[in-house]
Amino acid sequence: MPKLVIHMGTHKTATTHIQDTLYKNRRLLRAHGLVYPTLGHERGHHGLASGWIPLGPRYSYKNPERRLQTLNRGILRRMKASDTVFISSEEFSRWNPRHVEMAQLRGLVSDFDEIKVICALRTQSGFIQSVYQQVSDDRNPGNIDAYVETVVERDLVEGLFTNYHRLVRHISDGFDLNEIRLINYERASAQEGGIVGAVLQEAGVQIDPEALQPFDARRHSNVSPEPLATFAANFVAHTHKAPQWLVRAAGKTVIETFGAETRTTLFSKAQIDTLIETYEPKNRALERLIAATQPKFRMTPIDAPLQGRATRDQIDAEFFQALSRKMIKIKQEARG
Repeated sequence: MPKLVIHMGTHKTATTHIQDTLYKNRRLLRAHGLVYPTLGHERGHHGLASGWIPLGPRYSYKNPERRLQTLNRGILRRMKASDTVFISSEEFSRWNPRHVEMAQLRGLVSDFDEIKVICALRTQSGFIQSVYQQVSDDRNPGNIDAYVETVVERDLVEGLFTNYHRLVRHISDGFDLNEIRLINYERASAQEGGIVGAVLQEAGVQIDPEALQPFDARRHSNVSPEPLATFAANFVAHTHKAPQWLVRAAGKTVIETFGAETRTTLFSKAQIDTLIETYEPKNRALERLIAATQPKFRMTPIDAPLQGRATRDQIDAEFFQALSRKMIKIKQEARG
């Protein structure tokens, strides 16, 4: 009987890159026994979660339950017993404002003899920072101290779990722990084959990741600004969304202040300590939870992605004076 793999993200672990790559290479993957189905207009299968989570017309399916049943019954009849169906959406791992009922999801795909749930987990410092930067593309997240304090208090950032022990407990409401496979995002990204290779390896697909064609190199050519540039632009914009010209000006000021080679973080040193104190014990609890099924799994230390980075404590009045001069010059040039 064919197998089913449900890739649940999580968010900010290169999920779009994974989905784009598998979609681009679906014929090649099919020859290696992996079926990446085309459902709707998106390359990810977000609409399969829209029966539980309101995702808007772009991502929703009219009848997501029937789509899941089609996977469960229709595709099975056209596949070999050794084949694997692979579906992917980070929305499966969302908690608020609505979430997937895992027991219901498990029931809808119960015809598969073997089911595997894959989740890549990113250390909380990098995860929270990445979410903050993505949110900043749409709105101003507001005071950074209040933002981080709320995340730590609720164990959620923008409705997404930052306590991965809670996430796995939620998934295990429908799936056995031996059906859940966790991937360390930082470690997978650094190894040969990258995160795509790590996901395919967990899915049991024997293919060299180098054989996969990139979906579109231009999609990944836009580099996000340094986190301190995003923070500074949001700070100046106050309650408004920071315009791109302001973000670029802040980025230039960061480079002039710290040098082009220095990486930054939007956290203060005190906030880094808070994240360590809050999430290191919860990560150890997660490792104990899955010790029987993944004895070698370890989360990356909270502060590891932040080593050598300039923190928010290191920007001062002189930094904002330099940014203000850039803003005035940009405005003057815009007036001709």
